[in-house]
Amino acid sequence: MKITLISFHFSEYTFLLAKALSVRHEVQLILNQKNAERELGDRLNPVEGQQFEIIVLPDYGLKNPLMLFNIFNIVSRIKRFSPDVVHCQEAITDYLMAALLLLRKYPLVLTIHDHIPHSGIDSQARKRIIFYQQRLRHMPDVVIVHGDRIKNESEKLLPWLQDRIVAIPHGPLGEAPEMHDEQWESGNLLFFGRIEQYKGLRYFIDAVKVLNSENVAVKGVIAGTGRDLENYRDEIESDSQFELIDRYIDDQEIPGIFNKANVVVLPYTDATQSGVVALALRFGRPIVASEVGSIGEVVREGFNGLLVPPKDVPALADAIKKLVNNSQVTTLMAQNARVLASTELSWETIAEKTEKAYQIAIANKLGDAALLQSATGKY
Repeated sequence: MKITLISFHFSEYTFLLAKALSVRHEVQLILNQKNAERELGDRLNPVEGQQFEIIVLPDYGLKNPLMLFNIFNIVSRIKRFSPDVVHCQEAITDYLMAALLLLRKYPLVLTIHDHIPHSGIDSQARKRIIFYQQRLRHMPDVVIVHGDRIKNESEKLLPWLQDRIVAIPHGPLGEAPEMHDEQWESGNLLFFGRIEQYKGLRYFIDAVKVLNSENVAVKGVIAGTGRDLENYRDEIESDSQFELIDRYIDDQEIPGIFNKANVVVLPYTDATQSGVVALALRFGRPIVASEVGSIGEVVREGFNGLLVPPKDVPALADAIKKLVNNSQVTTLMAQNARVLASTELSWETIAEKTEKAYQIAIANKLGDAALLQSATGKY
C-alpha cells in the first residue's frame, strides 16, 4: 500500500507512525517545518535504512502569498506519489484545507486528537479555524480517535461519521532508551509539558503542599511552559518544594527529566488522551492521572498507575503518597508501563490497526460493500 501522511502539528507522533508503517508499506510524510524541527530535531535528517520520504514545508499564513507554493507542493507531490490513501492529522492550516479540496479523489483518513476543545486557551479558537474544522470533519472516509470512550462521544458529536470512527490508541513518544533506568529520585513528582488551564497545575501545586505538610518528602518538578504558568509563577519560584524548568523541553532533555521522575502526575481537569502519558510509558514511569477522556484506557488502575477524580486534591495527594511510599509497587508499575509500550501500545501494533482503518477508508471511498465488510471484519 502507498500511504501519504500529512501532519502540520503532532510531528513526532506522525513520524513514529510513518516509521512503523514503512516496514510493510511505501510511505510519504509531509510536515510543518517549525513543528517538525521542534519535535524531531536531528531525527529529521535522513538515516541509513530509512524507508520513507519526508517533505518539510515552511509555515506560511493566509496573508503570505507564498502560501500558494505550499498548496502547489502538497498537491503536486501527492499526485506524483499517487497514494492509495491520504492520512491527515487534525492540525488545521489554510494551505492544508485548500490542498485537500484538490485531492478529493483519494480516500481520506483523519485523526482527531481533541474532539472537544480543552477548557481555557484551547477553547478560544479563532473563527476561521472553527470554520475549517467543521468542513474538514465532513470530508474523511474514516476518522481515528484515541480511545473507546472518545469514540462513543465522537459518534454523538459527529453523527454523520457514526459508522466511520475507529478507536486506535496513542503510541509511546520519545526514542526508546537503550536500557531502562529505575534509579529515579525518590519523591520526584513530574508535571510535564504545555501548561494550559486544563492541565490542572493548581491541583498539582496543592497536592505537593499537602504531602510535605504530612511529612512525605516530595519535590514538584514543573517542566514546560504555557499561559497558565503565569498565574502561579511567583508561588512556585518562592517555594523550595518546587523546581521550575520554564521552557519548551527539547528532544535531548526529555530522557534526563523522565529518568529522574519517581511518579509522573497528570491532574487534568479535562482531556482526550495525552502525549505525556505516551512519554511516561516509553520511559517506564508510574503515573497518577485524573480519570478523564480515554486516559483510563492507557493508565490502567493498579497496573501502571493510579486514577483519581479531577480537581480532587486529597485524592491526588493520597494516590501519589501510595506510590512514593512503596518502592516495590512503583518498580512493578514501571515494568508494566514498559510492557504496555512494547506490546499492546507499541507502534508496530498501532500500525497494524491503522492499516485496517485504511482498508475501511478505501472501501468507503469506492462504495464497495463486500470490501467494507471484509475490512471491518478485521477489527
